[in-house]
Amino acid sequence: MRPLLTDFEDRMLALAEDEYVSFKVARPVFGSFYERNVSFKEIAQATGRLSALGLVKWRILVAGRYYFR
Repeated sequence: MRPLLTDFEDRMLALAEDEYVSFKVARPVFGSFYERNVSFKEIAQATGRLSALGLVKWRILVAGRYYFR
């Protein structure tokens, strides 16, 4: 049976728990953890999927920056 969330999505969900997280913060955090360059596209796809599942809200605009929560 395939898990509902990938490892990356699960960690993204944990990072966003009750906090506003910008992509500019998420990218180096995941890059350090996975020891590779994590693209904005990869983060956006995972965040979009989590949003479609109703687990996070994203594209929250605060003071000219986009966040997910």
